[in-house]
Amino acid sequence: MKTIKSLATLTLCILSAFGTSVVLNTQQAKAQQAYCSNATLKGVYAFQSSGFINSGSTPLNAVFLNQFDGNGNGTGSNGTTSAGGNITENITSTATYQVNDNCSVSFTFKNTDGTVVTGNGIVINKGREVSFIQTNPGTNVSGTFKKVNNSLDR
Repeated sequence: MKTIKSLATLTLCILSAFGTSVVLNTQQAKAQQAYCSNATLKGVYAFQSSGFINSGSTPLNAVFLNQFDGNGNGTGSNGTTSAGGNITENITSTATYQVNDNCSVSFTFKNTDGTVVTGNGIVINKGREVSFIQTNPGTNVSGTFKKVNNSLDR
């Protein structure tokens, strides 16, 4: 009888420990899950990208200073592109974006030079950085937005 009680106690302890482990692991998994929203992107970001446009025939490099408002809208300024060696400076843009709770993001930029750039990305490091890939047909362009901490960041 004593052996049965000991086995029952041991079994109860093992099940209790297993249950506690499952609860703790579930809580840790939830804490580690990404949670983002449009508000995750707020402030001024330096953007740099490179790749090819026109179905790979024209090299492209671009830099912009972008400000996102945390509500799905943005503006770009001081943009410079080099497309096939042709430099265009002082480009400005307006943007819309949608950040999903899994930290994926989609963008549309309308530039004053007439181009419309669409792309997708992943928000990294609590909104301090975004990895970006352009989704316009005939392009192979990727880049990074990095948050700038300065007086422009309101």
